[in-house]
Amino acid sequence: MKKLHKDHPWIHYLLLLFGVFCISWSAILVKLAGISGFGSGFYRLLFGTIGIIPVWLYFRKPITDLRGVKVAVICGVLFACDIALWNSAIMLSKASISTLLANLAPVWVGLGGLLFMKEKPTRIFWIGTAISIAGVTVIIGINEVLQANLNVGNVLAIIASMFYGAYLLTVRKGRSTLDTFSFTTISMIASTVVLGLICAVTSTPLWGFSTTTWLALGTLGIIPQVFGWLAINQALGHIRPTVASVSLLSQTVFTALFSIPILGEKLTFHEIGGAVVVLVGIYLVNRRK
Repeated sequence: MKKLHKDHPWIHYLLLLFGVFCISWSAILVKLAGISGFGSGFYRLLFGTIGIIPVWLYFRKPITDLRGVKVAVICGVLFACDIALWNSAIMLSKASISTLLANLAPVWVGLGGLLFMKEKPTRIFWIGTAISIAGVTVIIGINEVLQANLNVGNVLAIIASMFYGAYLLTVRKGRSTLDTFSFTTISMIASTVVLGLICAVTSTPLWGFSTTTWLALGTLGIIPQVFGWLAINQALGHIRPTVASVSLLSQTVFTALFSIPILGEKLTFHEIGGAVVVLVGIYLVNRRK
């Protein structure tokens, strides 16, 4: 397997693409669940943890590095904070504007890599990132972005993007000493505990839902959380965070496409154009000399 990975590094890019494909269902499933953001976030992690533990017990390798465990726990806390702040931003501001601000993560990853990991992003990284974020802006709608006022929800979305960027940077270090299953399981358990505490403090309702809601929450925990983040965490062990963070912007494109048959939403001309711009930016960041 190691030789295959060494000879065919594109396998990690395929895993990243598969992970993006899975997490692109997150927003749709949250909308179908129709409950509070904290509640859907908690059950996403809870059902994901329940689903991944049997797989981890079967494939796990001996854990000999406590430092890797600590990094996994830190990643779990960062991921939980990202979800908590992101959901709060959705409740306090327009979803479209919060989405755009949350996609600032590649900027923080680039700065973090420069300051803390001594990985200087190339000029093409910044150009590709700027193009991709511009594409996301076009998809959301330039008028909505220009008319937005910086409120509490917007500030929370920006902070959420910082936690997301910190997560992507930290995963690289944790994955260097832990196998993918162990790292993902430990971080998900930590995220579940943190989100559970947030729900308890905020008195978020966690029961009394319809069958449709439970099905949406269960799918949210298995498809985006287990399949999606297992694939992404595996890829992040071999792909630079700066490159991966921009590639994850393609989630916006997939979500828009999936919303057509599931939610009955239609893509406008500017949304299609924005999707193309996003993909162009991602291509520029990932292309080799």
